[in-house]
Amino acid sequence: MNILVINWQDWKNPFAGGAEVYLYEVFSRLIKKGHRVMLLCSRGRGQSRYECLDGFRIFRIGRRPNFNFVAPSALRALLRHHDIDVIIDDLNKIPFYSTVFTRKRVLPTVMHLFRRTIFRETNPLAAGYVFVAERLAGKVYGRADFVAISHSTKDDLRDIGVRRRIHVVQSGIPEHYCAGKKKRADDLVVYIGRVKSYKSIDHFVRAVGLVSKRRRIKAKIVGDGDALNDLKSLAQRIDVDVDFTGFVSEEEKYNTYRTARVVVQPSIKEGWGLTAIEAQSCGTPVVCANSPGLREVVLDGRTGYRYTYGNIDEMADRIVELLANKPKWIRFSNEAKKWSRHFSWDLSAQRFEEVLKQEASCPGSTP
Repeated sequence: MNILVINWQDWKNPFAGGAEVYLYEVFSRLIKKGHRVMLLCSRGRGQSRYECLDGFRIFRIGRRPNFNFVAPSALRALLRHHDIDVIIDDLNKIPFYSTVFTRKRVLPTVMHLFRRTIFRETNPLAAGYVFVAERLAGKVYGRADFVAISHSTKDDLRDIGVRRRIHVVQSGIPEHYCAGKKKRADDLVVYIGRVKSYKSIDHFVRAVGLVSKRRRIKAKIVGDGDALNDLKSLAQRIDVDVDFTGFVSEEEKYNTYRTARVVVQPSIKEGWGLTAIEAQSCGTPVVCANSPGLREVVLDGRTGYRYTYGNIDEMADRIVELLANKPKWIRFSNEAKKWSRHFSWDLSAQRFEEVLKQEASCPGSTP
């Protein structure tokens, strides 16, 4: 099958995140199965306009701020010169609305919808633009079936008016990084992921302050993003000792999972708790907000704890419980490893291929 993916950036772009991990892990496996995949995305600093990478033919045009405006003309050009069976439209923040520009079969793929949480992330004007753009997706993509990364995202799509079929293809996790043993730090609690306002990482910083009054704790925030300076200022203002590592490699990220005693995810909303399931694959229990996306990957009272979003006292209590009760931590750690085995990128790619075959066999859009 000839597949064209439209995504904001490729996995080598400095702004790459979970959507790009999903893109690479799923479609690189489909390439190995014999499918041909082209990627249309924006161009990061130092990146070439065209590149063949790991079997992908990558076409980069425009920059991140204007990519959604230049993507339609690039899409039409690619369709004139290449035989495409299906277009995978990554619906992330601002949709590309590719169904407006082609009669080809389009399969919108959605990590998560911001909905009202976008107003936590940016100014009211920009947030309003994203909010309305997402709301319109249900109508503009009215003739397309969808792929959602989680049941929470599927529910969001129904709420904005998507009435067609919605396939759920969850993320996987790599297997090799958590092989072997790593010595655990007794009191290390970490947040790992992008450092954005809607992730509510400030709740974690405040919880560290509460925990440190009751017992010894070492706290680390691993990742980069535009909320980093605000978090550093908060930690300094309330006199909390937090190690901010910035961006780290995949290997170092997994070393952190394997040495941490607890991973915390306080976000108000996620499409899928990728870092939470990655942590569990390394036997590290997770304390997370009972938020969409996260509640699907952490088994409350078995592989970690879910607390009421925004309840910092409850988060602190759960952290202390796992740090102080070693038998419980061991039980949670073992359960977390077992639970994580339900998810793999091979299974995700297999499921996505099944979706593509189902879509190809059904009546749909034609050129």
